[in-house]
Amino acid sequence: MDDPADPEDVRRIGRDPLALEAFYTAHYDAVVRYLARRLDDPHDVADLVADTFLTALDGAAGFDPARGRPLAWLLGIAHNTLRHWYRSRRADRQAVTRLSGRRLLDSEDILRLEERIDAERQATRARGAYDSLAPTDRELLDLVELTGLTPREAAQAMGLPQALVRVRLFRARTRLRTAFDVATALDAKEKIR
Repeated sequence: MDDPADPEDVRRIGRDPLALEAFYTAHYDAVVRYLARRLDDPHDVADLVADTFLTALDGAAGFDPARGRPLAWLLGIAHNTLRHWYRSRRADRQAVTRLSGRRLLDSEDILRLEERIDAERQATRARGAYDSLAPTDRELLDLVELTGLTPREAAQAMGLPQALVRVRLFRARTRLRTAFDVATALDAKEKIR
C-alpha cells in the first residue's frame, strides 16, 4: 500500500489547513478500516477516527520521517487510541454510556460506517483460520498483511522490538498456513459426505 503523503507535510498539519486536509484525505480510509475491523458500533469507529487524527494533529511537529512512513505513525496512534479506549471502557462502562460528547452522525454517515463494518465482518468470517490465532498474532498479521506495514513499521506501531516482531510474524504465518490446511481438509471432507 503506497503512502501518498510527503513525510515533511506531516509536520505542517498542525499549522497548515491544506496539509491537514491532504493528510486526512490520504489516510482516512486506512484508519477507518483499521478501527472497523475491531469495533461493531459506527459511533465508536467515528469517535476513534476523530481522536486518532486529533492526536496526530497535536503530535505532528514531532513526526520523524526517518522512523517510518506517515501511515505507520498514524496507525500506531490509532492502535494506542483503541487500547486507551478499551481500558477506559472496561474501567467504567456506565460512565462511557453517559457521555454525551459524541458528534451526531447523519443517516448516510451511519450507513457508510455500517457498510464498512459489515464488509470487514464478512472478510473476518471468511478467514476462519485467522480467527483461531492468538490476538497478538492476529494484530501483527493485520498490520503487515492487510495494512501493508513493514515488520519494522509494525514493531514501531505495536511498541515492540523489531527482532521480536520478525520472529512472531514468522510463527504467526506458519500457524495461519497450518490452520488454513486443516480448514481446507475439513471442508473437503464435508463436501464428500
